This record gives sequence, C-alpha cells and structure tokens, in this order.
Amino acid sequence: MPFHRSEDGSILIEFSLVLTPLVLIFACMVDYALWIQKGMLVQDAASAAAAYGAMPGKASETANMTSLANYIATGSTSGAAWFTVNAPTNFWTCTPGGSQVSATTTCPTGAPYHYVQVTTSASPSALMGFHWVPSSLTLHGAATYRVEVTP
Repeated sequence: MPFHRSEDGSILIEFSLVLTPLVLIFACMVDYALWIQKGMLVQDAASAAAAYGAMPGKASETANMTSLANYIATGSTSGAAWFTVNAPTNFWTCTPGGSQVSATTTCPTGAPYHYVQVTTSASPSALMGFHWVPSSLTLHGAATYRVEVTP
C-alpha cells in the first residue's frame, strides 16, 4: 500500500512560521524609530529655546524659552507629561568654553561672554510592550548659545 502525502498546506505553514518573527522585528523597528523621532524633538526643542534666549534682550525671558521648547516638542505651550524643560540658565566666561565667571568680571579682552543654556528631557512610552524591549526610555537634549551683543 503506497503512502501518499499531500503537500497542499505546506506553503501556508512555512509562511506563518516566517511571518511571525518578521512582524515582531518590524514592530520593534517602529518603536525604535519613534524613540529616535522623540529624541530629535527633545534636542530641537532645547536648540530652539536656547537660540531664542541668545537674541539680544531675550536672555532673561525664561518663561518664553520654556514655552517655545514645549511647543516645539509637544505642539502645546504647556507641554506634555512625558516632556520636561529644565529652567534655562545664564552664565558668563572670559574665553569661549572657559570656566564660568560672574557677569561683572572684567576679563583681559573686556566684558565676559554671555551664554544661555537650555536642557530638556523626555520619557516617552513604548508603542508596543515587549518583554525584551524597555517600556520607556529617558531622552536628553541640551543646547548652549552665546548671547548676541547689540552693536
């Protein structure tokens, strides 16, 4: 008696065995891409706020810098639960990249350089909850700009 084997459903089984890992890999790639996008938003928000503060006369407007950073990252001036803007800071140095001095210090080259620094952070949640992928990730952004001197 010959044994006759049917191979009618074999391609369906092979397809399902290959498709399952591919879908999981694709889902992880989507989560990773969203985290990269949020990381760029966090950095862009810090850069935009520091650039605003570097304009003549704007270095003391911390509320406006914070609102701008919130708007860039979240689309709302009040921000979102996952995004934080730390208080913008002002500092002065005698040389670019040098140690900090007070604003009233007289440097060898004249007045000290004035800088504005803005730091941001975010903890966005993962889109899909896999056991081997962290459910959240802390992202940081920082920008330091030299304040323009009015002529």
